[in-house]
Amino acid sequence: MKWNRVLLLVANYRTTGYDFYDSAFPPLALEYIAAYVEDLVDIKIIDSKAANLSHKQVKKEIEKYQPDLVGLTVPVTSAIEDVLSYAKIAKKHGCTTVIGGWHPTLAVEHTLLSPWIDIVVRGEGEFTFRELIETGSPENVIGLSYKKDGELVHNLDRPFLKNLDELKLPARHLVKNYKYRIFNMNCDAIETSRGCPQGCKFCSTHVVYKRSWRPRSVENIIQELEVVSKNKKVTDVFFVDDNILVDMRRIRNLCVEIIKGKREKRIRDLKFFFQGRLDAMARHPDITRLMGKAGFWLVLVGVEATDNKTLEKIDKGCNIDKIKQGIEALHDAGIIVMGNVILGVDLEASIDDLLVTIKKTNELTLDLPSFTLLTPFPSTGFYSEMRDKNLLLSEDYSKYNWLTPVIKTPNFSPQALRTLLFLGFYNAGYYAGNFPNKLELFKRALKSRGIKYIRDPRRIYRTARAFFSWRKIVNDNLKSLDRKVKNQIKYGNLNEMDDLKNAIING
Repeated sequence: MKWNRVLLLVANYRTTGYDFYDSAFPPLALEYIAAYVEDLVDIKIIDSKAANLSHKQVKKEIEKYQPDLVGLTVPVTSAIEDVLSYAKIAKKHGCTTVIGGWHPTLAVEHTLLSPWIDIVVRGEGEFTFRELIETGSPENVIGLSYKKDGELVHNLDRPFLKNLDELKLPARHLVKNYKYRIFNMNCDAIETSRGCPQGCKFCSTHVVYKRSWRPRSVENIIQELEVVSKNKKVTDVFFVDDNILVDMRRIRNLCVEIIKGKREKRIRDLKFFFQGRLDAMARHPDITRLMGKAGFWLVLVGVEATDNKTLEKIDKGCNIDKIKQGIEALHDAGIIVMGNVILGVDLEASIDDLLVTIKKTNELTLDLPSFTLLTPFPSTGFYSEMRDKNLLLSEDYSKYNWLTPVIKTPNFSPQALRTLLFLGFYNAGYYAGNFPNKLELFKRALKSRGIKYIRDPRRIYRTARAFFSWRKIVNDNLKSLDRKVKNQIKYGNLNEMDDLKNAIING
């Protein structure tokens, strides 16, 4: 066998827009990969982000472990350059470098052109990586792209695994010494389905999974939750599915089995947060309430737009009434709603239009409203459209962080768009809305988590640090606007905001 010692490495990436949560996510993708080759090789996972390791420390770890092959994953597009810097360390140590994840899958040639990358794993990696290790060569291994004699070679795509219940459980024992936190809670992660049948133009999920959706069975999920429950340090589990709510009957059955498992002490009193579509919860308020009873307490939702015209333009597949009904259903279930709106998604929008969007977002009763800029990730519908219209400002993917303008807009400058973005955060109370919204958020958190959670001094400190860090970023980006002008959108008539509009244009 060509490779006998394999290191799977999580880069200690830093990207504005992700890090103010002070979070370290479990490397679920690498845990799955490890589960498929630990019977073949000596394998280790080093999570340099969770351990906050420097490049120098990672280099020492590589020298100590002496791997033949180093595997890396790209968690978000804007982290690609950071990840490649770790690949450079491995390559200079003489290792074969293999990289996977959504960005390498969507921008395979761009990734493979790096001198520090030998092989790209496209799409689902478990069986592809195992076959690579078994054969000792990328040749004829479906799902791989690689370099040969200076040329790029792309093997056939690997078909998706039809039955996800056949997957081995992630090799969590390889990361047991790391502390993982999301939103200042000790957490683990679980994936109950892959893909999404929707076709939103801004999203890459349906591109990677070819608009398919494959679920795991409820029984299979419960087995994994019982495994997670054995780790007494874990209080929360993040359901990482991009669209967990495709089959609401499955969710109903899952909630029933979770409640049963908790009652029978097979599952500890874990709390869950997830990503979901508001229209699904609007159609099934009864199941949404059941989710609250099962321990689901926070949801990340894509609102995307505040009017039906824009929702239709981005192929969202729902209308604003369903979005409002979904928020109401979640609140009735006691679930905290973190919702995001995309600014710049309508290229024909004016500054007035975006000010209306910001104002309407604040009226949606989201507990944690947020904003991002339209970012055309590689291979998405918007990317093709922006490229064809010559509207891309940059293909420096480190800037593709949802907060940096990377497209041209006809009605205002990129700086004006960035000012509008941070003005949205300012008028949303930086994240938790105005005082009445903050009070409602506090009540929901108290009801779902209890006073012990609220009064934890470490959590209070980390939350405050994250909040003030983000507030500084927002205010630093609004230095050109004085407080009176910034507050016009909160308290003024949109037709009487010439000072604010001029400040945005000239900022």
